[in-house]
Amino acid sequence: AAALADYEALAARAAGGEAVDAAKLREAFLSAPEFDERLRGSVLLERQALATMEDEPLPLGAIGSAILDYNYASIVGHQALARFYGHLETGEQAALHEAWVAALREAIERSATSEDGVPVYAALSSSDAAGFVASRGQRDIGGSYRVDDDERLRLDVAALREGEPVRVVRFDLHEKFSALAAAVARNPETVFPIERSETCAALRACDDFDVWAFVRILAFAGESEAQVRAGLEMFGRGRTDDALRWLRQAAESGNALGRLALAEALVGKAQLSSANGAMWWRRAEREFQVAINAGLDRAMMQLGTYYWLGFFGEEKRGDGEALLERAAELDNVQALLMLAEWYGLRGEQDDAKRSERFFARAMALDDRASDAYARFLRRVADAGRPPGASARRWLREAANARNPNAMLALGFLYARGVEGEQRVRRARGWLKRVAKTAPDDAYLVNEVAWTLTVSHLPKLRDERYALKIMERVMTDENNAARLNPAYLDTWAAAHAANGNFERAIAVQREAIEQASKGDDPDGVLPVLREHLAAFQAGETISENVP
Repeated sequence: AAALADYEALAARAAGGEAVDAAKLREAFLSAPEFDERLRGSVLLERQALATMEDEPLPLGAIGSAILDYNYASIVGHQALARFYGHLETGEQAALHEAWVAALREAIERSATSEDGVPVYAALSSSDAAGFVASRGQRDIGGSYRVDDDERLRLDVAALREGEPVRVVRFDLHEKFSALAAAVARNPETVFPIERSETCAALRACDDFDVWAFVRILAFAGESEAQVRAGLEMFGRGRTDDALRWLRQAAESGNALGRLALAEALVGKAQLSSANGAMWWRRAEREFQVAINAGLDRAMMQLGTYYWLGFFGEEKRGDGEALLERAAELDNVQALLMLAEWYGLRGEQDDAKRSERFFARAMALDDRASDAYARFLRRVADAGRPPGASARRWLREAANARNPNAMLALGFLYARGVEGEQRVRRARGWLKRVAKTAPDDAYLVNEVAWTLTVSHLPKLRDERYALKIMERVMTDENNAARLNPAYLDTWAAAHAANGNFERAIAVQREAIEQASKGDDPDGVLPVLREHLAAFQAGETISENVP
């Protein structure tokens, strides 16, 4: 531990040409004496280096050397000197720093953990993350901090390589934050990595210093990635004007994710404004277009969707389809799924084939797209159009591979006789397998329970089983299903089907109470009241389902 903490000795050996493990040097930096001062100095200089890396190589000699004086494990510092010596055609010196860039890149790659199957790399700052992205031949076009459920500081960076879609690269800055938090706890003179040499005491941030306080400090100091996060937080709290101020600052600094977030916030403003809605829509459109020009496929997908849905008038629907096609070409899964569903529901033979191709591309990119495809095939069957042979074959394969959405769709197809003759017992078997495979998925359990409770097909119903699986979901304290009026309605219907009308009435009143809390955009209140009247009359619910 002592050897690891001796950053100065390791840095001196590295600068002298000795072989030093890059990962250990980065770790030692975090526990170095005056860590906060070193971090501040290196971060400020790294930003200067990144801003001049391509166009002004000569100043990089002094800037790069100064960065390494603060932090010899800075990937940006070595990139700056490699660029400087390369410009001067000093091959040996350039090669030395290029070797360090490669070693540091490898160390960061080895640091990766996984989040939903996506690598998350350890970084010391947003500039450190930008240097890593650059070392892989990509360009940082904007980023945003976020805080995960475990209160760990994360950073998402939009990385662009010429001729490829924008990729979001994730970073974990929590080790850096933890080192800074420990320094703050020890010493009220601890400084933050911001332009003004502010201490935690001067900012009155020593006692209440946490990850959110740190993000706010960075935002007020002008770091665009923190400003994006601040804007998103304000927007989430309904403070739209405050959100717009933060997001404009981030966007004006060239942060493409800030530009996109600004466009989305302006859409929110447009939807809330009765007098000036058209003006806010126009402003949102301009911001989306700037984000599109930066290469963000998500901006293409968002604006394309608004065009397609008619928010900008009928004359722009065609532009919406073109934007969605562009986003799909850049492997945007949401755009692929939207196009797949749209063409699939049109019902023409050529459209159906195109729809299947879009779904296939989406599923090749994201395993979760298979759930969307299964749900879509059920909707097609609901509309009275049997899925094609290849779609039915995929559905059977996915169901046998334990995809619960595919099981549900296949169960409905058997119940309707879409695959030939009606096979009600087989349908019931698949529906029960859904509940066994995904017992905590409230949506799927509700779909199964409702069908088994109210189906007009006697052999498909299993009221006792329906009540059993709904009881489990609705009494789980960690599940928000109890707040959903539709789920409460199913639960009440299951109680009634099992003869417990007193309990059915109580649960149905709870469903009506939940639905009455909002504006009832889905118009469910009349149906809920109708069901309540049936329960009060000692009647059960029966519907033509599936």
